[in-house]
Amino acid sequence: MSYQDKLERADNHLKVLGLSCNTDKTIVYRFLRNRGIQLKPVYWESLPTNIVLKFIEFFFVYLFITYLFSLAQENSMFMDTLTNALITSSAFSIAISIYYLIVARRKSLIKWGKV
Repeated sequence: MSYQDKLERADNHLKVLGLSCNTDKTIVYRFLRNRGIQLKPVYWESLPTNIVLKFIEFFFVYLFITYLFSLAQENSMFMDTLTNALITSSAFSIAISIYYLIVARRKSLIKWGKV
C-alpha cells in the first residue's frame, strides 16, 4: 500500500473516531512530505517527533508576533523576545504532544502498520 493511501485511510479512521484529520496538513508537514519525509499523522507519531514538529510550527509564528509587539517597547531586546519565544514554544509543543498521545490512547487507535 502506498504512503498516500495510508494517509487517506488514517484520515478516514480519525473521522470515524470523531478526531480532527487536519492536524497534519500544516505548512511544515506539507513541506517535509514534499521533500520525501514520510511523516505519520500526529496521533500516530512518536512523542519526541511530535514535540519537535510542533515546536517548529509554533516557534516561528510566535517569535514573529512577539517581535512585532516588542518593537513598540522602548527597552525591549531581541534576546528577551527570543528567550520568551523559546520557552513558550517549548511548553506549547510539549503540552500539545502529550495531549495527542493521551487522545490516541483513549480512543484506542489502530497501529500505524495496520492502517
